[in-house]
Amino acid sequence: MNNTQWEQTGRGQYELKEVSFQDTPADSEKKKDGGKKGRVLYFILGVAAGAAVMLLISKTTFNTPNSLSKATQRKIGLIEGYIDKYFLWEREDEAEADGIYKGIMSSLGDKYAYYYNAEELKRDREDNAGQFSGIGCTIGTDQKTGAPYIVSIMEGYSADKAGIKEGDFFLEVDGEDATAWSSSEVASHVKGKEGTTVDLLMLRDGEELPFTVERVSVAVETVVSRMEDEEKKIGYIRIAEFDQITVSQFKEAKEELEKDGMKGLILDLRSNPGGLVDACADIASQMLPEGMIVYAMSKDGHKSQWTSDGKNEIQIPVVILVNGNTASSAEILTGAMKDYDKATVMGTKTYGKGIIQNTYSLGDGTAIEFTAGQYYLPKDECIHEVGIEPDIEVEADVEAYQADGTDNQLEAARREIEKEIAR
Repeated sequence: MNNTQWEQTGRGQYELKEVSFQDTPADSEKKKDGGKKGRVLYFILGVAAGAAVMLLISKTTFNTPNSLSKATQRKIGLIEGYIDKYFLWEREDEAEADGIYKGIMSSLGDKYAYYYNAEELKRDREDNAGQFSGIGCTIGTDQKTGAPYIVSIMEGYSADKAGIKEGDFFLEVDGEDATAWSSSEVASHVKGKEGTTVDLLMLRDGEELPFTVERVSVAVETVVSRMEDEEKKIGYIRIAEFDQITVSQFKEAKEELEKDGMKGLILDLRSNPGGLVDACADIASQMLPEGMIVYAMSKDGHKSQWTSDGKNEIQIPVVILVNGNTASSAEILTGAMKDYDKATVMGTKTYGKGIIQNTYSLGDGTAIEFTAGQYYLPKDECIHEVGIEPDIEVEADVEAYQADGTDNQLEAARREIEKEIAR
């Protein structure tokens, strides 16, 4: 797979040279939808630090083709003048600049658009590497409401100890209304310096619940595996999200199960919000035959693609479990396995996130992120706002799970694998 990147070739002109791809609807305390977290194709925009943000405030010049209008420039100057003359307190230039940059991204009307200041970008990079300071949870965007919520809780970390539960919705983060934030934005605010605390107001079953949670160092275990049935040799692997560390964790889990004589595999992608497409493609290559895994199309028609060499094609039955919060990279893996007839998909229809967010470095430790393309599965299908229909639909029995931990979807997957092994 070729990596490409935008390189400046002239004033206001950029040429695609190299690309590193990521995606997102939700993140481990991040994209997040998901995603940021998408989190998303990383194009590195080669601009000097002094020109990091092409924005005209009254004292700078806008040299891009889409310059701000003179009326906009004048209004910005007026705002600056009134603030300088009449604002009661000292203003912080850095905070003001951050607000301007975030405002530009917000104006796009793209829920995945975001400006990362230096601290936020650092935390995002740490998150993708599988090590960060947070509270130990995965944050996603609810399919029905569009609101940020807790996808999963990491056992033993501060969110777990505080009593936060899977399915809790975010109302406020440190006193700020978070109900309309993307999962990436929530995660960015929840993460922070180790030893500090974050105040959360959560919604659970109609009740508002306040929590003060300490940020701790979190080592992400994105893969859980076991032999689900020792006698029948049915393996189980759950992928919580796709980070850099996920590839090695998945490979190790798969190899251990194969050593133990695995005859069938249940791959659990329920409530997996997505993550790095490179990681997803590497994992897909551990199971798919030679051929296309996924390709992405940008605004200018540029095509980026990920392929499998077929050297590790899986030869045993696979059932993939999905639900309405299986999104983005998780849908890529699901769709590719389905298109190549390498898996039976079971559960409920997936989220339907088939768009790509690019993160552009601004050269000074900050970055911007926004939607810049969409991806297509091997059979040329874009599942954005459509999702993937399961081969076998099985609704989750939430009451049974809450009562005694019975997972009816997992039980159905076991029965299906048993039938496929017996064929």
